[in-house]
Amino acid sequence: MNHIENIASLAELDNFLDAQIEQNRKGDFEVLFLDQLGELSNVSKISVEQTDHDFTFGICPNGHISMTNALACGVSNEAELYWKLIGELFNATTLWFGWRVLEPLEGQWTYKKEVNGYGPMENMIKRAKELNHKITAHAVLYPRNDVSPDFLHHCTPEEALKFLERHTKKLVEAYKDDIDFWHPVNEAYAGIQEVGALKVNEGLVYKWVRDVDPSAQLVDNGGYTIHPEFYEKGIKNAHLYGADVDYLGIRGYFEYYNAESLLFYKKLWNHFDHLTSLYGKKIKFTEIGACSKNPSRSYDECMTDDPTVDMGLGLAKTDAAVDAMMTEETQAIFLEKMYKLMFAHSNVYECSYWDLLDNYTWNQVDGGLVRKDFSPKPAYRKLQELIHKTWHTKEEVEVIDGVLRFRGFYGIYKLNINGKEYSVSLTKGNNKAVIALV
Repeated sequence: MNHIENIASLAELDNFLDAQIEQNRKGDFEVLFLDQLGELSNVSKISVEQTDHDFTFGICPNGHISMTNALACGVSNEAELYWKLIGELFNATTLWFGWRVLEPLEGQWTYKKEVNGYGPMENMIKRAKELNHKITAHAVLYPRNDVSPDFLHHCTPEEALKFLERHTKKLVEAYKDDIDFWHPVNEAYAGIQEVGALKVNEGLVYKWVRDVDPSAQLVDNGGYTIHPEFYEKGIKNAHLYGADVDYLGIRGYFEYYNAESLLFYKKLWNHFDHLTSLYGKKIKFTEIGACSKNPSRSYDECMTDDPTVDMGLGLAKTDAAVDAMMTEETQAIFLEKMYKLMFAHSNVYECSYWDLLDNYTWNQVDGGLVRKDFSPKPAYRKLQELIHKTWHTKEEVEVIDGVLRFRGFYGIYKLNINGKEYSVSLTKGNNKAVIALV
């Protein structure tokens, strides 16, 4: 039996998660210092500091389509502050690269210029690269009318398919050197994806991405329905076209929640276990959000939009979420638990928040980590403390016989030796490094 089943309190859960983090997110590292003759070089005590995590802590800067130009692609003082807040918390960026914002008018792209109120989209890539972020391209195809170009409604099915192929291949060719992960199709609920005149098997989009970039990392990004069987179709269709899925992408927006629900956290952990055993794929929690104020929509209206309640994973009445009061404090408590849970699980590789600002949330709720006046909420500060202090390695270490040994979190490290800095990557599969002191 999974040990988590025996946990009877939130305090026990915290202890369990801390132990899993120690086991799954940290390693024993060795760094060898060699001179020009290949001999171990004597080095005194040096400074070791982690500069990045191997785990992905991401944010989507334009999760609401209306903010693409207001802040994400903008150059205003507010845009500068916005990206500063992003850089001080996250190590990855998910770009909402929906078709409507990339090609709003047929044959006119927003990569390098503004078209119809969108772009230039390269501004976001430039910002993310300046922060040394891992970058994900979200929703190459999102089969919904409101986020797809209008010209799909004024063409033949054959033309629509050609437009999609052109859009996909042009996008991947332009940014394959910048993008680390791709969401080829978002929320592919139906067997065949349809929007306007377009009808396509989702696997074909996976194929086109992989054809242009053979090393592309592909994510089958789910919708609200995080039932395990959701992914079976995407994996099958991608494989049908010779483009296997690398990751399963889970989404969860919590407009109502019970931050003290031990049952919920245990079920979510078991859900990760079940997905792992069912498909053998790595997991990314690609989109998460949580309210800091009760939404205007009723509990039952939220239930209609979020079928995860059927599994007791999302907004379960049995957890008294229907009567819960959402506050900035409950948001901080809930997200601390959620991030700890995902960071602790050995097969979860990402947790990405979707909407940073309250005034730009896709579901029009107070679900940001930052208030409308750009002041951080307690949840922002709590995540900052977790990621950059609690889960951060910084220490002075003695070098013995030319070998540096220490235990730390997986990631990238800066070593300061006699005023000179060296950078090494230390991960679960690569816990040793060599530095040539020449």
